[in-house]
Amino acid sequence: MRGVTHQLSRLSIRQDALCARCTVRQTALTQYNILTARKKSLSSSFARAISTSTASKVSVSSITTSTDGFVPIKPIAEQTVLATIHQFPSLEPLRFETYPANHLYLPTRRDILHRAVIYEGDMTRLGTASTKTRHEVRGSRKKVRPQKGSGAARLGDKKSPMLRGGGVAFGPHPRDFSTELQKKVYDLAWRTALSYRFRKGELIIVDNAMEIESPSPRLLGDIFKHHEKLRGRGRSLLVTLEERPLLEQALVEMDRGEQTLTWEEVDVKNLLELSRVIIERDALKNILLTHQEDLTHRSITPWHKSLVRSSPPEELESTIGWQEFRALSLTDPKKKDAARADAYESVASTRYTYAETLSAGPKRTGLTISAYDLLAEAKELRFAQMTGLPFRDYMRLTENMEASDVALSFPRIQALDYQIGVKSDLATTAAETSRQKGEELMTEIRELEVQKLEIQYEAALLAAQVHEHVAESQTLSGDEAAAEDTLSLASSERTNVDLVQLQMLEARLEVAKQKVLVAGLKRDFGGVKKAQEEVTQCTELVEGKRNEIEAWDAQMAEIEGAEEAEVAQVEEVKAEPVVEVKKEEKR
Repeated sequence: MRGVTHQLSRLSIRQDALCARCTVRQTALTQYNILTARKKSLSSSFARAISTSTASKVSVSSITTSTDGFVPIKPIAEQTVLATIHQFPSLEPLRFETYPANHLYLPTRRDILHRAVIYEGDMTRLGTASTKTRHEVRGSRKKVRPQKGSGAARLGDKKSPMLRGGGVAFGPHPRDFSTELQKKVYDLAWRTALSYRFRKGELIIVDNAMEIESPSPRLLGDIFKHHEKLRGRGRSLLVTLEERPLLEQALVEMDRGEQTLTWEEVDVKNLLELSRVIIERDALKNILLTHQEDLTHRSITPWHKSLVRSSPPEELESTIGWQEFRALSLTDPKKKDAARADAYESVASTRYTYAETLSAGPKRTGLTISAYDLLAEAKELRFAQMTGLPFRDYMRLTENMEASDVALSFPRIQALDYQIGVKSDLATTAAETSRQKGEELMTEIRELEVQKLEIQYEAALLAAQVHEHVAESQTLSGDEAAAEDTLSLASSERTNVDLVQLQMLEARLEVAKQKVLVAGLKRDFGGVKKAQEEVTQCTELVEGKRNEIEAWDAQMAEIEGAEEAEVAQVEEVKAEPVVEVKKEEKR
């Protein structure tokens, strides 16, 4: 009632309309008086006069209406709406664009949307469920028991549906669940779904290609957080014109692979599911062109495949390394992990070289930080390939254990330990019958030990490089405290590198000595001479590495002593005024 009262209050009462109403009322009163007089005359006379003429006192007045201020309503086919075109990924408004109202501003028809969703659901049902009847089950057709006399129910053969292993009564069979829906109704449902999203402000049209510079879940997560700040919480359906491999790869790693679809893969149900729809302008154009069969007037050009055009991400093509990332995402999945580290190092080198040519500023700093981050990620990938253990798991284990103990848990080192155990048993057995065979197996065991130390050395070196690159990135970002902590981790890894390298050189020296022994047992004097030269070289390398470590330790001791002396001097300077104050108090 309040709405009706409000609408009635907005109506204008015009003077001419008021006069017309008064005239009608006066005419009605006159007719009533004439009818009353006729009744009186009929009651006084028995004769009734039949006449078709109009009474002389009756006057018919014409009802007139005014057309002042009349605004005709345009049909929806002639109306237009303004849509905002945005920039991806910032969703910055760029301009307005005009769309027909019967494309993006149709009234919401729940019945049409329901029919379209049911139609799509029926089309996706496989209908492959199948069971066997009693005529299709394999088995004997002999009657299980007599018809009468056993006191049990009547049964036929063993293929009866009432018996275990028999056929299935009224079971499912392969069938087609698809239903029919008129093409015009389905096209209307498409535009109704888009209009529903547009009316609620949940249809975001972007002008450029929705692609990111690298398949980084962290980068895409930051983009989605920015979208949630602008548009509210909830997931977005990304509708693209073509395949966007970097975007799809990042979504798959985030376990949100179904959140992006091309315009040919999306359907009405997808448009209604998530919180909002972010669609490329060209993809929206193709959808509208393919779903307008119910609009048959000549002003709309019929759709043709030639109208679908490609939309390359031109802005990203100028980004350093984007081509390498795209090529990496399109490689064979079996070869992708092996090529990923090389691609990251190549892009990092290119970005760092280009950043050196720029003047000091945010762009140079950003490129340098991204180069260090890519280098750190590449070293982490190489660490996982070398050891078989992800770098994050390695860092988690080093929080409670020494690096040397963690190295023993590397999958590749555990595999080598297994081989060493097997060969040790074989060497023990072979030594009982042939010393030469036993020594040869011992040489193989020592070579496996060298391989273990080589893996540890490479792992420690890669871990140190990861920490150093991360520290450089943190320093450029302004996080000095985190950079100091990361550099301390890098320093400990560098110390571990030197110790493991010394152990590796000593293991190689033992292998060379073992080769001299085996060559002597074989009476191979040429092999003995060659092995002795190898022993000499390994001995020199071991001595050189030991001297280097001792010199480094001495240098670090001198630095620590100098620091302790400086600290002591500072403490003495701080303590002197206290003594003077105490002396003055005593005086």
